[in-house]
Amino acid sequence: MRAFISSQPIILVLIALVAVFTIVADGFADAANISNVLRQTSMLGIVAIGMSIVVLTGGIDLSVGAVVALATVLVAGIANTHPPILGINLALFAGAAVGFINGILIAGLHLQPIIVTVSTMAIVRGLAMWLSDSRPIFGTLPKEFFQLAEGLIAGIPVPVIIFAVLAVATMLFLGNTRTGRAIYQIGGNEEAAVLSGIKVGATKVIAYTLCGTFAAVAGIILTARMQSGDAVRTGMGWELDAIAAVAVGGISLMGGRGHLVGAICGVLIIGFLANAFNLMGINPYWQRIVIGLVLAVAVVAYNERIHAFLLSRRRAQQPARGVPAPAE
Repeated sequence: MRAFISSQPIILVLIALVAVFTIVADGFADAANISNVLRQTSMLGIVAIGMSIVVLTGGIDLSVGAVVALATVLVAGIANTHPPILGINLALFAGAAVGFINGILIAGLHLQPIIVTVSTMAIVRGLAMWLSDSRPIFGTLPKEFFQLAEGLIAGIPVPVIIFAVLAVATMLFLGNTRTGRAIYQIGGNEEAAVLSGIKVGATKVIAYTLCGTFAAVAGIILTARMQSGDAVRTGMGWELDAIAAVAVGGISLMGGRGHLVGAICGVLIIGFLANAFNLMGINPYWQRIVIGLVLAVAVVAYNERIHAFLLSRRRAQQPARGVPAPAE
């Protein structure tokens, strides 16, 4: 356990932040407040799980926020005339389809992930706005559906349980399946992965499909929380938050390295930061600035070239073994 924590210093950072916020933000450590933060953060956490899978391949997905919005529109809109389960299934299918298309364009046509997913982000957001006429949709959703967001099981919020189950399942997938290990290998060295017989294209398609599906799951839970669908504001900036959580958690944005536990800690750090800022009355705009700064610091902190440069400088400043240091 000690060895694992030492390999994941972000865990210690999270514990330190919680301790600081408990002191400086009144009410932060209240059980009700922590429960509410975990409930809210779990939806972003689900998106971050999918983003982690894609980033581990050396890619990125900027369409996840738009997929979240589309899922809310589909669930709330279809509930007006059909059983909610139809909207839920359609939302899951739409999320998987968007991810699948991203994967095909990136792996099959060898297009840049950032270009592909920016394009699908605009298309999916536009589709959601067209379906909703850019207005909130208040569907006739049953009260049982709202339990997805507001329910408790053994005192634990249902969204937190869903988040935890998906996180554990993803960890097992990445660490104990051939496809999961291939994701790491592709991100570490794609050419070597090809030479070793890994089906790089198919693996990337799976990664992006999972990412889109996880975003749709988050959108379904968010629909239950908002009790409506909204294409305009829902999911805005979630792609940045998810990438920030992944980067802060130590998953290399170049791919191939990192652990999902780090991304989960990154999500919690972002959620606790936002909550503490609210409790302290800090302007919400500063939250976005801090998240941007945290992302920049994380990229620098985990950048291998910077580490190599600093190490070379340190070695250059040290006298060679057996050679006395020059006199002052």
